[in-house]
Amino acid sequence: MGELVSLRMEGPILEKNIPLDIAIDTFIAFQSIVDKSYLALSQSQRISKKTREEFRITFTKIEKGSLVVDLDIILASVVTAQMIMPFITALTPKAIWDLTKNAFNYLQFVLESIHKGKLPTYNQTRDGMLVVNNGYGNITINQFTYNVGKESLSDYQKLAKLTNQGVDRVRLTHKKETDFIEINKSNSSIFSPKTEIMPENIQFTCEIFDFNKHKMGGKISVPAGQVVPQGEYNFELIGDQDIAIYIESMLKTEVTLNCLQEISPNPFGTSNILKLQVVKIIK
Repeated sequence: MGELVSLRMEGPILEKNIPLDIAIDTFIAFQSIVDKSYLALSQSQRISKKTREEFRITFTKIEKGSLVVDLDIILASVVTAQMIMPFITALTPKAIWDLTKNAFNYLQFVLESIHKGKLPTYNQTRDGMLVVNNGYGNITINQFTYNVGKESLSDYQKLAKLTNQGVDRVRLTHKKETDFIEINKSNSSIFSPKTEIMPENIQFTCEIFDFNKHKMGGKISVPAGQVVPQGEYNFELIGDQDIAIYIESMLKTEVTLNCLQEISPNPFGTSNILKLQVVKIIK
């Protein structure tokens, strides 16, 4: 039981030979994207070894020149699984492809608006659907589409970076449909929104649990109740600071930092803190 999808890559780097690293990066990103649709529909947390025995993508044909590959989304033992878990009646290769395509279309919708300087807004309907406004119009999506779009953004960002490595476009097309998923030189920039450093200094307590003296930065863990949301963040030092203080601080459970926030517009709600620029450490 399969669903045939064609993956096509074009660009000057592929004219003579196909670089193995480019091909592998593309295949890994595609597998990761499709995995996220499978996990959403099956209501699973991860792809186990047993899962991979029943759900995988296989090559059916490879053409020379530009990289053209037919990929078959294989889902074995669906009937048996549905007898055990009735809630996955919609788990079919076609459903996986449709969710993957819908999530990509949703991502494009919100990322294009961010590229033009408008943040999307979300409103939930009574039946649990999400109405997304990008400043120019609305679309209505379900929670699966939202979740898969959010989870797969990093994979599409990896594909978008290939357009700076001699790849003009990567396209995924269903054999029986005209719609497709495509990242090319024209739309690749929307997948990496520009960052901005906020001018206001902020001060908060945290734990430094990683520091790299060569990169002059590391990672911190911020507890709840601080000026930035609870979580783990990357940081880097601004100016000529004594790195020994930061290395010593890893022995402490709590330090206070004075920082600037490097943020990026977030297509899924509020702005993302990508990195904290540390002005100084306060003992």
